[in-house]
Amino acid sequence: MNYKDVYICPNGIPIHEDLPTVPKKEFNVLYLSNMMKAKGVWDLVQSYVILKESGKSVKYHFVGKWSDITEEQFTTEVHKKRLKEDVFAHGAKYGDEKDSFLQKANVFVFPTHYSNECFPLVLLEAMEKGIPCISTSEGGIPAIIENGKTGYIVDKHSPKAVAEKIEYLMEHPEQCAAMGKAGKEKFLKEFTLDKFENRIKDILTECHSSVF
Repeated sequence: MNYKDVYICPNGIPIHEDLPTVPKKEFNVLYLSNMMKAKGVWDLVQSYVILKESGKSVKYHFVGKWSDITEEQFTTEVHKKRLKEDVFAHGAKYGDEKDSFLQKANVFVFPTHYSNECFPLVLLEAMEKGIPCISTSEGGIPAIIENGKTGYIVDKHSPKAVAEKIEYLMEHPEQCAAMGKAGKEKFLKEFTLDKFENRIKDILTECHSSVF
């Protein structure tokens, strides 16, 4: 295969109605995906342990369908590490219920090392809501997150790096807000459903022209 003949079309999602601003009394970290080891769930839990040991006050919310991590396993681990006051798993949520978690989040964290990761739409959902994102270089994620501007790309299997970035955003609320704003601007510029459909149309037009 000649790679000059390969066309890359980043995905897009529909634009949703803006959610009303909700005052945030606590710093909330949100994970939104299947509850899988390879999606970095345990790495994220360990990042909380690191923050707790350094005296930081933060709430972690895991939203997603139970998978190779079961509800019983997660609950057992949280109780064993004495995290139940600040680390919560809510199961799968959809529609308005899911939006309510996005509405309250200060930062979205997705420390995946899933080998089949491609172009996670959860990152686009977070960016649309103006939430800075922390993730890894797996799959197409570096094409979504602009490191240092709309969020951070960290090493895989690195709870310490995740904790450091969360702590930085906690201590620099203005920069946290600016990253969220930059992420929303990037989403509107590059990742809406209209942008995706127009790119597909342009690719098909170019392919047709090159053949005929």
